[in-house]
Amino acid sequence: MRDRIAFTSIGIGTLIYWALPPDTFSGITGNLQGDFDVMFISGIFMVTAAVWAVMFNADLLMKALTRLTGRFRQLRPVIVTAVAYPMSAKFRTGLTLGMFALVIFSLMVISVLTASFSSSFSNNLDTVVGGWEIEASVNLSTPIDDMRQAIVDEPKLHIEDFEAIGGFTKVNVEVRQVGGNHRRWEDYAVRAANDDFLEAAQYELKLIAEGYGPTAEDVWRALREDPSLTVVEGIALLTREGEGFQPLKFDDLFYGSEEMSPVDIEVREPLTGQVVHLKVIAVLDRIHESLDEFNGMLVSKRALDDALPFPVPIATYQFRLVEGADLDTIAKDLEASFLDHGMEAEVLEDLFREGLAAFRAFLNIFIGFMGLGLVVGVAALGVISTRAVVERRQQIGVLRAIGYRKRMIQLSFLIESSFIALLGTAIGVSLGLVLSYTAIRDIRAEEASETLQWVVPWLQIAVIVSVTYVFSLLATYLPARQASQIYPAEALRYE
Repeated sequence: MRDRIAFTSIGIGTLIYWALPPDTFSGITGNLQGDFDVMFISGIFMVTAAVWAVMFNADLLMKALTRLTGRFRQLRPVIVTAVAYPMSAKFRTGLTLGMFALVIFSLMVISVLTASFSSSFSNNLDTVVGGWEIEASVNLSTPIDDMRQAIVDEPKLHIEDFEAIGGFTKVNVEVRQVGGNHRRWEDYAVRAANDDFLEAAQYELKLIAEGYGPTAEDVWRALREDPSLTVVEGIALLTREGEGFQPLKFDDLFYGSEEMSPVDIEVREPLTGQVVHLKVIAVLDRIHESLDEFNGMLVSKRALDDALPFPVPIATYQFRLVEGADLDTIAKDLEASFLDHGMEAEVLEDLFREGLAAFRAFLNIFIGFMGLGLVVGVAALGVISTRAVVERRQQIGVLRAIGYRKRMIQLSFLIESSFIALLGTAIGVSLGLVLSYTAIRDIRAEEASETLQWVVPWLQIAVIVSVTYVFSLLATYLPARQASQIYPAEALRYE
């Protein structure tokens, strides 16, 4: 009894410790930092602890099954026999159970994280792209001075189909904070946007400096009126002090900050050496993270025109169409109409969905490798069942002699395999749900994003569980059928 209490307490205590959110013990341990590697290490400990607790309470599990099957007189002896053998070899059963649970656990966590991130971007696509629908780039050697008038002059295009038209030019620069501790110039980029772009932008802001808010519209108006103001990307900032390798390193401005003051920065054009002084007054929400990772800070194009000795034309245009307009058709018409300018137009929704598809494909590779581990686990069940037939020929003969029929012997082996597969699956699924929920919760808190939600792909999980169980039965079927063919005389042959 003492051993049961001690070992069970260790298992349950370890499971609870690794299952709880990291900030639970921050008052004792301080702020614990970790990445996905820590998440999977915690998963290993959780699965091990759960299997540990189950195996040290195997007898209680057997009693519970006996009571549950008490009403089924014919089924009760079969279930008791099926569960008794794996529980008599606890170490071997525990390893098989742990292997099954760990693979299912990994599949669960990856599936939930993939579904959650994909759903976050898919359900908020309009927000992600800032309200724009088509993006088109032109050759800098053949720019378009007035895009709106150029559309009016083109017979294929109709200006009434366009709700908003904005443009910007992306320039690679070097940035550092004025008077900051980080005196090194950091490589970054500037999106010098025209007033039409800044007026029509629908980007979400994470932080707004005092005196420039409280709304995003106030910030964009300030940028149009004062070319010395700028808005930086949230993805380019450190989350908090001492974290990350983002290009913008400011002393008192982090993405995880609750509030901000304006930050004076220097922007240097690397070719000419021209330095421009700007003031950061807001931070974009990280939901606008570009497929190119760092897209650049937003500033009025007039700041670039005043700083450089040569004019820089607009290289990229973005369009928002009226409701009901055909995005694909208009994107193709834009390319055809401005072919001489080297225009290439893309529907932003398609562009981001391609990025999401690539993201899912990348994670599906991991799911595939985990699936190979599951195949090995199923094969292990078949090997164990085959070995059990050889080891238990005498026991099987005795069971046949006392009245077990062939069907009962076969069913006993199948239930034995089902017991391990289903118990391992239950442990893996439940712990996977717990850890994935904790991971999403921590990511939401760290990124300060309300758009990321915990999404469980129940259909995918049901398919994984069903396929696992069916193949575990198939792997055990032949050994079970072989066992059912043993005659009572076999009990005497091995006396």
